[in-house]
Parts: sequence; structure tokens; C-alpha cells
Amino acid sequence: MPQTCHNEMVCGPVRSTTRWTGEDAVAPRRRGRRTAGTIRVLPSGRYQARVRGSDGRLHAAPCTFATKREADGWLASAFTDQARGEWVDPEAGKVLLRVFADEWMRGKVALAPKTLELYSYLLDNLILPALGHVALGSLTASRVRAWRADLLKRGRPGPSTVAKAYRLVSAMMATAVVDNLIARSPCVEKGAGVERAPEMRVATPDQVAATAKAIDPRYRALVLTAAYSGCRWGELAGLRQKHLDLLHATLTVSPQDGTFIVREPKTAAGRRVVHLPGALVDELDTHLGRFVRPDPVGFVFTAERGAVLRQSNFRNRHWGPAVAAAGLEGLRFHDLRHVAGTLATVSGATIREVQARLGHASPSAAYRYQHVLEDRDAEIAARLDTVLRASTAEPKVARRSGRGAARR
Repeated sequence: MPQTCHNEMVCGPVRSTTRWTGEDAVAPRRRGRRTAGTIRVLPSGRYQARVRGSDGRLHAAPCTFATKREADGWLASAFTDQARGEWVDPEAGKVLLRVFADEWMRGKVALAPKTLELYSYLLDNLILPALGHVALGSLTASRVRAWRADLLKRGRPGPSTVAKAYRLVSAMMATAVVDNLIARSPCVEKGAGVERAPEMRVATPDQVAATAKAIDPRYRALVLTAAYSGCRWGELAGLRQKHLDLLHATLTVSPQDGTFIVREPKTAAGRRVVHLPGALVDELDTHLGRFVRPDPVGFVFTAERGAVLRQSNFRNRHWGPAVAAAGLEGLRFHDLRHVAGTLATVSGATIREVQARLGHASPSAAYRYQHVLEDRDAEIAARLDTVLRASTAEPKVARRSGRGAARR
């Protein structure tokens, strides 16, 4: 037997004006007016409520009710939702999340390949096994909350990956609302989709130099360019020789090609011209003469025998051993970008200048480097303390004992 509906009602139960004339009684139609909704008694003795939609058809509630009062309450809630423009056909919400996710993913062909790969992983391993069989209309806030809590309780994957999965579900539910499949998103838990960033690790210039020395000479200039230009991996892996101007000490960031697929930079701000330090220009000049065959459309940084750089291969075969040899286990290639942001900040660059140099879409990302200035300010204060103490200290006079002073 169907269970009693426990939907939260926008309004409390209202007094029914329905006349009951038999087993299948309905609210009588007033002459000249369309009936907004009906309640009828089923052979089982339960009550079925139906509301008339904008299409003129009667749409049944997703469940039946044990009492007329409950059915009346559902109708009142439906009428209120219609008045607010928030009502959706209960039948529309019967689409399973697994089916809707497939359709949603088919509409995301413009996303970067790595993003699509991430979404597929999250769906196949974290979302659909637990929620794929659930209809959109039955995916309540409490059910989503319980799903997230279960993932966090397992410990693997970590909280960051769980936050990504929650954001993906939230994005799909937002689309379902726009498509009028559900009235509101069940993803309402504040902060559930926020990733708590770990403490940013910033290597020193000496540590960068040690890593560049330890790595295969073919990749020495790649390491130094990442640390002193702030370019992302994909921007460097896709850097073509025609976009590197050693005469004017600049490189131009344009479409990337780090995985055999050419695509635009991450944001519009990512398309930029970056000026290079003179010493880095010398390193790049040596690199081009030693490891690269001249070709305007050829890549500046390549793997062995001129092959396209692949991040996973580079990380496992070259980067990992190099940072281990330099005593910097755990340092990521992306951390070199933080080095660039930190050095630019220490050199006196403003927030806007750091944003432009690193290709951030907003100033907020550049603010992360301001802690360096705070650390520097503490160092300056410590040095000033030494100066202040030295300049204000009174010369110490040797004091004689009272007895010797009395004899005088």
C-alpha cells in the first residue's frame, strides 16, 4: 500500500469545498470556471489529489493519502506553488538521476577533456552507485545530505573530492530546476561544495634551482620557466616557438595543446603576454639550441625524440625523481606557479599586476600571495627592533659597591 505523503506544505491545510457523492467523487465543476483540482476516493479507501496544470490536464500527486485532510493540504501547497510560478508536474520528477545524468553529460561537449574525465569518474564512482536509481522528485535535501555524510565517513576519497562530487550534483539539479523537472534543488547545504585548500607550499629560489639541476637537462628550462613566468602546465606544454620572442623577452599564452587536443586557455584572462627575466631568456636560448628543431609551429618543450609532453608521463618519469633528489618530496609542478606569484609579490607587484601576470580571472586568486608580504613585514619588524634597541640603549656604567664609594 502506498505510504502517506510527507511533503512539506507551503501553506497549512485548507478547508475543502469538495462534495462527496460516492467512491470516485470529484470536486464539482462550477459553470463557466475551470476546476483547479480534484480529490477522489480510490477503491483502496485512500485519497488521490490532482491539480490542473497549465496544459489543462489534471496531474496526480506523487502518492496517495490516508485522509482527506492530507490530500486537501497537498492541493493547497500545489495551488500556492502555481501562484508563485514554482509548480512542476509530479510526473516530470520521475526521471531517474542516472538517466538525467547521461543526458546532462551529453550537453557538456564544450568542456575540457580533463573536466569531462573528472565528471565521469565522480558519476561512476561516487554519485550514481548511491543515487542513480533515485527519481529526481524523490531526491530530497536529507537524502543528499546523508549521501555526502556517508562519503565523508569512509575517509576515501578525501573531502576535496567529495566537495567536487557535491558541486556536480548541485549543477545537475540546477539544470533540472531550469528544465522544470523539479521545483527546487535538494543541494542546499551551505559549504558542502567548498574545497578546503591545503596550506600553500612555496619553494624558495634555491629549491627551484636544486630541482632544475636534478631533473633531466631537457626539462631544466621548463622548470625555470614555470617558476619565473607563472604559466600553467598546459600553457607551457602547448607553447609554440612562434609564441616565444627571445629578442623582446616575452612569451604569448594562446591555445594549449598538452594532450593532443588544442583548446583555449582556462579563462579570457589566460590569453596574455608574459615578460621574462634576462637570465631565463638565456636558459631558453640554450634549450632551443640543444633540444628543439627550429619550427615556428613546433613546441618549445617536448618529450624525448620531439614527442608531445604528457603530464602523467613527465610527473612519473622525471618530476618525481627530481624533487626527491632535491629533498622536496610532495612538491607539485603546479607549485612552481605559486613560486612565480610569490616572487612577483615580493618584488613589489600589486594585486592587479600579479593577476595579469598569472592570468587569473579575478583578483581573489592573487590575494593568496599577500601572506608573503605579511611574513616579510614581520621580518622587517624584527630587524627594526634590532636597530631600535641599538639606538636607544643607554651605555651601562659599572657600579661600585657601597663600601668602596663610602671610603671616597
